[in-house]
Amino acid sequence: MYSEEWSRNRQGREKSVITNFSFSQLPDEEKTGRIKPHSAQDSEESIPDDRYHGIYFAMLLAGVGFLLPYNSFITDVDYLHRKFTGTSIVFDMSLTYILVALSAVIVNNALVERLSLNTRICVGYLFALGPLVFVSVFDVWLELFDTQQSYALTLAAIAIVAFGCTVQQSSFYGYTGMLPKRYTQGVMTGEKLLGQRCAVARVIWTYMLSILVTYFITLCLFPGLESELRNDTLGEWLPILTMALFNMADFVGKILAVCPYEWGGVQLLVCSCLRIVFLPLFVMCVSPVQRPLLAHPAWPCSLSLMLGISNGYLGSVPMIQAAGKVPLQQREVAASPAGAPSLALRPVLDAGNQ
Repeated sequence: MYSEEWSRNRQGREKSVITNFSFSQLPDEEKTGRIKPHSAQDSEESIPDDRYHGIYFAMLLAGVGFLLPYNSFITDVDYLHRKFTGTSIVFDMSLTYILVALSAVIVNNALVERLSLNTRICVGYLFALGPLVFVSVFDVWLELFDTQQSYALTLAAIAIVAFGCTVQQSSFYGYTGMLPKRYTQGVMTGEKLLGQRCAVARVIWTYMLSILVTYFITLCLFPGLESELRNDTLGEWLPILTMALFNMADFVGKILAVCPYEWGGVQLLVCSCLRIVFLPLFVMCVSPVQRPLLAHPAWPCSLSLMLGISNGYLGSVPMIQAAGKVPLQQREVAASPAGAPSLALRPVLDAGNQ
């Protein structure tokens, strides 16, 4: 009798195991590929043991390091203009970076589930720092190339740096998306089951578009148009001053992004679109060439301050808040599409933050 009862219990347990693994028991979002917006009631991940804020500052230093290679090329505007007289070297470098970075974003999103984070980050460091060292030694120091060769070499180095920095940066965003929000803020100062990436994008599309509009408007002005600013008193120091003010204000904006205020996606998008007013104002600072409509240096300096602080704030807040709109297990997926617009554009805008 005991053996028969034990046999019946065993059969019951086996039946329940089979039932629990049936497709009908899967959550609705796994069957349909749809994802519901993340609510405050969803369980939070356990916060890392970061009593001395070491992880946070490691993320902060990583965010600073994203800009170092491109910053090393772009900030010495005077050197570039003297070496490549009569060329549009700054514009060509910016355009090359943007086009390659856009391609790198697509490649990284395709490889997010095929290569580990460590692999993508290490390859990114290699691609980002290798060309910088090569150009510094063989072109700047040893001067082994003529002007035409140096021009082509500089653009090729920018392309490799763009690919490496973008893959590395995107990988860090995916990593911090799995951590509490403040770690994403530190970095700023995949394919998954039955079509989840598209489902995530449908939830956070306003945040993605807000980032894109923010950096696109800034990119129309910085560094290209600001490098053309001239003044009888300050001379070529005026663009250097305005770039420094932009970078300082942008840094402040990134710090302010950590303030605990919950923005709506539509609100962020509207604020980003309102920044279009900077376009005609900056054009009046350089046009007409001989007598600009806003000729006093106070105009471009003030506009650079406002452009920088709005760029830092509106470029960081959507990235910080977007990952919190989806369930915990989807945060790495959310971080990649949310950050994709900024990955291709932001390093160009942030040149000089070092």
